[in-house]
Amino acid sequence: MAQALTQQERGVLSLSQALALAEQRSEALRAQDAATKAAQSQAIAAGELPDPMLNLEVINIPANGPDQFSLAADFMTMRGVGVSQTFTRKDKRNAQANVFNKSAEFAQAGKFQALSKLRTATAQAYLDRVYLQEMLLLLQSQRNELALQIEAADAQYRSGKTAQTDVFAARTELGLMDLKIQDTQTLLDNAQAELQRWVGEQADATLAGPVDLTQSRLQASDLFEKLHRHPEVLALEKVEATALAEVQVKQQEKSADWTLSVMYAGRGPAFSEMLSFGASRPLFVDQDNRQNQALVSANAMAAKAKAERIELHRELLVQTQRWQQTWKSNLKRISDFDRSLIPLTQQRTQAALAAYQGATGTLAEVLAARRMEIDMRMEKLRIQMDTAQLWAQLEYLIPVEVQQ
Repeated sequence: MAQALTQQERGVLSLSQALALAEQRSEALRAQDAATKAAQSQAIAAGELPDPMLNLEVINIPANGPDQFSLAADFMTMRGVGVSQTFTRKDKRNAQANVFNKSAEFAQAGKFQALSKLRTATAQAYLDRVYLQEMLLLLQSQRNELALQIEAADAQYRSGKTAQTDVFAARTELGLMDLKIQDTQTLLDNAQAELQRWVGEQADATLAGPVDLTQSRLQASDLFEKLHRHPEVLALEKVEATALAEVQVKQQEKSADWTLSVMYAGRGPAFSEMLSFGASRPLFVDQDNRQNQALVSANAMAAKAKAERIELHRELLVQTQRWQQTWKSNLKRISDFDRSLIPLTQQRTQAALAAYQGATGTLAEVLAARRMEIDMRMEKLRIQMDTAQLWAQLEYLIPVEVQQ
């Protein structure tokens, strides 16, 4: 924490700070929190008895004759007020509440999905900018050296020590270098815009630098088991759990609920008042084509969710194994660049320059050697940038919150 504060005071943005800023700014995470809260509130409501019904009625009003429309003359006319209550069984209410509880868990899995996407995209944008800045610095440094080379070639041409074609070749190399710088600057601007999308104005800060790409929390040894906690797999697991909860609801709905009612009715002043009690319940006259079919449908939806979850796990397993294999291969390639390829191109450049200065070589050979060295360094940075993209995919594929 102290190191992070020190970096912030210096205006340096670390990857961990960028991730924290992205989470603070994310509306997607807040949306999933709201969805979770909504489902939890619905679960509480579903666990309660339905509200009682207030019944108001006037019955048996005379429609004709001398007492037409009178509310007190006829002994059969009654003005009633009553209440009725449906008594949903506790098991059924618990089953209905469980559906919403599972929906809340699905919303939480959605938050994990958003968190994984957010962290991966933020890290990729951050590391893209890191390596593109290194590319730009390399190209600008080589451009400065090339500009000095052109000045030297001009001087030698004026003194008759080199051909004019060497001067033209050097200037052509400078023009090509400027094009590479422009292309790299465009890519850097795009990476900067992507990083700003996630962290806001802090994207303009100096970046702390690259991370250790050789280490990843996701190991091949326990990949199969860990992918069961992948946010997308987890989401389908919650879909399956919700469908199974719906099965329990449909099973409970095969038993009808009773509704009890009581009514107090008043008649004219010459007649006694009346008290009524009642009970009602649905009659399931065609369970095979109604309640049973609803149960079959719910079971089918649960089976569908399970099959999709298993298929997704297989797909993610193969995809992640490919990422890991490519990541490891790229690390080896980077090591090869450092161990042999770049040193060899450096030696070639030095040899060509020494030969040119000793009047035994040409400027074209120097330019070709330097171009190869630059290309080799740029290729290494491109591979590092690709590896960083894979590293971010693997590192943030499963949020640590899910693994706990």
